[in-house]
Amino acid sequence: MKHYLKIEIESNSTEIVMRVEPIYCSLEDTTLNIKQEDYVPTNGDKLYFLPGVNIPRVKMKDLTIQYGIKSVRNIEDATHIFAGKNTGPKMMDSTWLYRMPTETFKEIFETASDHMDEYYSENVREALEYYQEDIVLFSYDTASEIRNTGNSILDSAIKDDAVACARSSKPTYLVNDNYKPYFPAILNLEIYDESKLLKYINGDDAVVIDSVMFGQLSDMFKSSDNDNHILAMEIMANCNYIDSLLYIEFLFKEYYHQMSNCHTKNHVNFKSLISFLGKNKNYMSTSIDEIMDSLIRKQVLTTDMIDLIMERYAVEIEHSGSTKYFKVKTVTLNEDALKTVNANYTYQCIEDFVPEVPDEEVLETEAVISDEYEIIDEDIETALLRIERDDLKSELIALEESTEVPEEESNNNQIEQANDTTDFEWF
Repeated sequence: MKHYLKIEIESNSTEIVMRVEPIYCSLEDTTLNIKQEDYVPTNGDKLYFLPGVNIPRVKMKDLTIQYGIKSVRNIEDATHIFAGKNTGPKMMDSTWLYRMPTETFKEIFETASDHMDEYYSENVREALEYYQEDIVLFSYDTASEIRNTGNSILDSAIKDDAVACARSSKPTYLVNDNYKPYFPAILNLEIYDESKLLKYINGDDAVVIDSVMFGQLSDMFKSSDNDNHILAMEIMANCNYIDSLLYIEFLFKEYYHQMSNCHTKNHVNFKSLISFLGKNKNYMSTSIDEIMDSLIRKQVLTTDMIDLIMERYAVEIEHSGSTKYFKVKTVTLNEDALKTVNANYTYQCIEDFVPEVPDEEVLETEAVISDEYEIIDEDIETALLRIERDDLKSELIALEESTEVPEEESNNNQIEQANDTTDFEWF
């Protein structure tokens, strides 16, 4: 984030007007210092949630009891700060502006200043005197003035390089007025991604979606009864995210259409799952490569998981050919061609990978998703009992039928509230 000059130019047959406005903005959409390290809850931690974080309040209470942590209302009191995927869009407004080298603008100004009122020319000189950035910004109206002016006074000041700058705009990110008190101090703070906390949100005893429960949830999504879709999504939202990750991704790949058409996607519990996975609730379609991305990002990928992916999607890979992660290593012929040459034939496209051998390290046993045990329908009932609501089904169905879905706020937008953080925070 920096202070740039935004220039506005107007002209007619006798006069040129230039206005300058300092604006605090970023040329990139990633401005916060988001840590990639994991967060481990520790007794005494004080958590602050930036706007756009999806943490269900009732589940935050459980974390408070289990780990001895609490949320605070003032960012200055926090030991750990969390941001979400929606934090940037919440705190920043994007607009499209044009960019011009500062030296190019200075040349235009010096040539045009003789045709400017002293008030405007003095303002521009003062703004440029201590300006250190290498570009200035300007709007569409000014770009149009530069490109299309028929005014001979301004024409004499405009060179080809300035016209080239006025042909294409780029996104620029300005701090929303509601969140200006956060800046610039927040840019120097270490901030955790909300997904680092969300993996703890359902507790160690949350249900794990394995192959059998995946089949049961699949049947629920295949049902024409929308109530089943609601309950399946709530079970997903309340499961153990890490241990269930592979089958959660399978469900998104195969039933994203049902989820997209269900208002339960707007419930805070499901939004927490979406945030953890880094998905967009408006576009939940998931590819094979995106499943791999998720498993790698969460550091849970094993060869057993790859086998399960291949068991389900080998034909899809066969039809589509190489993807980001799955490569065609050998090519063979169809049966008719093999009969013609009367021999087996393979052509190797990629050389064999040579695994690295660790030096005297103790290898950790990989977590294997097993489908060797049977889970009966009572497990679905157990999963539903884990959902902390007096009457889940009626509430969710009411939510589904509502034309306006209430957006439950987490403990965000806290900067305006009181400074009292000595008491226990029960939201």
